[in-house]
Amino acid sequence: MPKFTTSIRLQGANEKDYAVLTREMRKNSFNPVSENKKNSSGGPDTTFVFDSTSHKSLLDTTAVVSLAAATTGKKYSFTVIREKTRVD
Repeated sequence: MPKFTTSIRLQGANEKDYAVLTREMRKNSFNPVSENKKNSSGGPDTTFVFDSTSHKSLLDTTAVVSLAAATTGKKYSFTVIREKTRVD
């Protein structure tokens, strides 16, 4: 099964909300990517990116991301991108 990268945006979130999100994502085999996107006004980070550390299906991945984001109590949006597999 493939690995996935997901980016999650929480509406009106603060650092505590992103800490909760990160904790929940780590529980489900996702690690934060060090480069997170800034919002257009140059304010605090508004989009966090996570990489999967285990193989999951697309359905499992979207369920995990949705549940983790919902634990913050904020409105959210996310994208999931499948990592390309290398053939050597």
